[in-house]
Amino acid sequence: MQVPSGKHRAFRHLIPITLFGASLALGADHALAQVSGIAPTVSQPQGLNLGETSFMDGFSRTDPGWAYLPALRYANGNAIKDGSGRDSAAFKNPRIDSVTLINHLSYTSPIRIGNATLGLNALLPVVSLDGRFGQPGATLTGGGTSIGDMTISPSLQFDPVMGAAGPLYSQRLEFSFLLPTGHYNRNNDLNQGAGYYSINPFWAATLLPTPRWEISWRLHYLYNFKNTQPAGSAPLAYQGQPVRDTQAGQAAWINLSTSYEVMRDVRLGINSYYFKQLTDSKTNGTDMADSREQVLGVGLGAMFTIHRGDKRDALWINSYTESHVRNRTRNSLVLQARYAYEF
Repeated sequence: MQVPSGKHRAFRHLIPITLFGASLALGADHALAQVSGIAPTVSQPQGLNLGETSFMDGFSRTDPGWAYLPALRYANGNAIKDGSGRDSAAFKNPRIDSVTLINHLSYTSPIRIGNATLGLNALLPVVSLDGRFGQPGATLTGGGTSIGDMTISPSLQFDPVMGAAGPLYSQRLEFSFLLPTGHYNRNNDLNQGAGYYSINPFWAATLLPTPRWEISWRLHYLYNFKNTQPAGSAPLAYQGQPVRDTQAGQAAWINLSTSYEVMRDVRLGINSYYFKQLTDSKTNGTDMADSREQVLGVGLGAMFTIHRGDKRDALWINSYTESHVRNRTRNSLVLQARYAYEF
């Protein structure tokens, strides 16, 4: 689950960070002002597409019109990992459950650019968070149910490459803008919104080696802008200075899946995602050591094509379990249902 990712890092520094003036150390008559607090948490955005899309991802409609693609996702986080992949010693038996309803509205325009069709996507999640922590140990405050951050994505869907037996390859380019419109409380550890802007361009494609076997991928890049209002349930300080801003590091990840049509309109397969933070996160413009996030999710899935008159809808069912987790919550189980409804 993305939502509470990295929240444990603040508890690596439970001893307050205090800066005393040199004159105090030398027994002078006065001391410089001191700044106390714990190091801030700097996490990746909560609304990232980690395995939300899978089979036949390179295809979408090319004729003008609207589609609604809701997804319901459940994640059970039962461990908080440090930078070495070990359970954080600060927490005892943590459990963070999340249920997310992703409202996705897609518009395909009549505008053509070469052999591609221009489209626009808007996503608005509703996120429910429930955190429970054993005692004695650290806890994370916040949670509840509220609106997450909105994503706006212009897209270019290219015409498929056709062969004698049908499509061989299809691809799409999108450029997503993650907007900090979701619920965000500076005094909470668990928030539905990230509190900062991000950009997320990606390339989605599907290759069909045979008419019934497909391989799909969605390759992402992520750049995060500064958060000028870092959140935390305790006073924050870094290297003895007040925390002015934080910035999550740049990242890349891939959603990779493959499926086989076992009978007409029914596909079964394997779905996965691998997320890797590429650069250190920053506080007050300074790199934070051991701050990079990582996660691998793998599981089984199915896709059903549903004929509705002259329309073709689709239903995806996906499951994941996570491993190789660094600096974020580890989900033992992720379950998701996603539907594509054409208007």
